[in-house]
Amino acid sequence: MTRRLPGWSWLLFAALAAWPSWLWAARRLGDGSDDPLGIIALAALGLLLWRDRLSLLTQPRLRWLGGAAVLLIVGALSQSILPPLLRGLLSVLALLLVIHSLRAPGQPWLAGLGLGVLSLPLLSSLQFFVGYPLRVITAEVSAWLLRLGPWTVERQGSALLIDGQWVMVDAPCSGIQMAWVGYFTACLLAAWQRLPDRLLLRRLPLVGMLVLGGNILRNTLLVWGESGASGLPGWVHEGVGLLVFAAVCGMILRVIGRGSFEVPALGQSACLPASASIQGIVLSALLLAMIWPLLGSPSASARVSAPHEWPTQFEGRLLRPLALSAVEQRFAVDFPGQLGRFTDGQRSIVLRQVLQPTRKLHPAEDCFRAIGYRVEQTQLRKRVAADGLQRCFIVTRGGVRLQVCDYIEDANGQSFSDTSAWYWSALAGRSRGPWLAVTLARALP
Repeated sequence: MTRRLPGWSWLLFAALAAWPSWLWAARRLGDGSDDPLGIIALAALGLLLWRDRLSLLTQPRLRWLGGAAVLLIVGALSQSILPPLLRGLLSVLALLLVIHSLRAPGQPWLAGLGLGVLSLPLLSSLQFFVGYPLRVITAEVSAWLLRLGPWTVERQGSALLIDGQWVMVDAPCSGIQMAWVGYFTACLLAAWQRLPDRLLLRRLPLVGMLVLGGNILRNTLLVWGESGASGLPGWVHEGVGLLVFAAVCGMILRVIGRGSFEVPALGQSACLPASASIQGIVLSALLLAMIWPLLGSPSASARVSAPHEWPTQFEGRLLRPLALSAVEQRFAVDFPGQLGRFTDGQRSIVLRQVLQPTRKLHPAEDCFRAIGYRVEQTQLRKRVAADGLQRCFIVTRGGVRLQVCDYIEDANGQSFSDTSAWYWSALAGRSRGPWLAVTLARALP
């Protein structure tokens, strides 16, 4: 029976077996917590598969099909162990193995693997874990370049102090988006040209160097313009930034597309397909992976910690407890710590206490975006009656306009305006807990 199944049906079964990953990805894209760039990579994979549809084998090769089944079983059994992003990665790898099982031997697969990884909603995770180190590198090199001029430039974390004016090197300046577009461009061109894997491996490091160098140049120009030192209107510097971005993509196209190489021949494989009994076993494994997440029950054991004693005053004003609003409820979802909402008569104050470094301490900007607010005018400001900086921005929705400021303070009074900076400092032991994340919101006319 299974030998009569067309080759494309195995891709369908594998996709259905990984349905929890697709549901998670759709929710993550739908709640505004990640950029929807992965949809472009997914569309590119679909286009490449459609281009090669006539050359696909009628029956899959067992080695690759079996590997896909193993990955899907591992993903299904690890629902409560692995984080969703890693399970999503296993699902993408499984689908690519199924596609590879339907292709003739000798075909390159690395570019398709790259597109598959880029199709995942991973930008927000990359921003959290590697965004801050990249911003520090970018800010430091930008400071060197700016010191070549007549300005006094100092770096504090990922922020620059230029002639007494603070300029924030924020998430877009980390180069994560530029890296995504750069590697997407490289993988798409390599897959379209069927660039051999060994050549793509040699050229990918150069792609990374182009992205890093281009991002440093773009950031230096934007910081120079934002500081007001250039005297040119802001749109000029934004335009220069876009030109640098386009130039980097153009150089990547040139690097990946240069030279000639022998394109592997497409056609039917001489390899014998798996027997009907083996295919039946693989199909059973895919069906098991499909239904296993439905059999497991979510853990009902929530970690209960001792109630935290919140302060009665904040910045010299008495605090009064409040019920959690929609924003605070968004903060509280799976939050590994204590959360409280208060008012001092003028502002809404959300306090979050955490005892260890965690990815689940989300920036306030992400939570406001996730419930439909528009975030604008982000800037750094000095904290009131305390050392350190805080991140302030304005949010609007349905006629409601708020000014929001947030920061994280450790047990020694050191404050962080960047969640990723706090995470790395706490992980390295340079900041001692418990930590208190403070979010202040004040209504604007």
